[in-house]
Amino acid sequence: MAIASGTCTMGGGFLRRACGKVANGRCVYCGEPFCHDHGSFGDQFLEVCSRKSCRVKLKDIEDHKQHVERVRMDNSVAVCAHPGCQDRMQHSCQRCELVFCDEHLRPRRVLERRQDPPRKVTLLLCRHCESRRRIWD
Repeated sequence: MAIASGTCTMGGGFLRRACGKVANGRCVYCGEPFCHDHGSFGDQFLEVCSRKSCRVKLKDIEDHKQHVERVRMDNSVAVCAHPGCQDRMQHSCQRCELVFCDEHLRPRRVLERRQDPPRKVTLLLCRHCESRRRIWD
């Protein structure tokens, strides 16, 4: 658990006061400070507040890891990682790095936030990674 400065900002909203307790963590997704009552502390300094959007992102990461493990077996025998597809693998998704046939990868314009400043780029994405973009954008 990392030490965060400030007070917990959870619960604040229109005509409502924020929690105000001493902050014990800072959310890795929204950057807001939170107390023990309004967040959780995971492995490898993973601090996540109780805001709905941040919980959705945490669940998405967990679901994505499980998805990658389920389909990785197909790639180990040179088959497209899309469930049910038996075509030979050809190109990697530029997010999950699994390998797919031409039919299951598409070029998509996305806002790349890992670059400074963020800018629109074209990436080859599988359907699974493309569907996750709405959570992160």
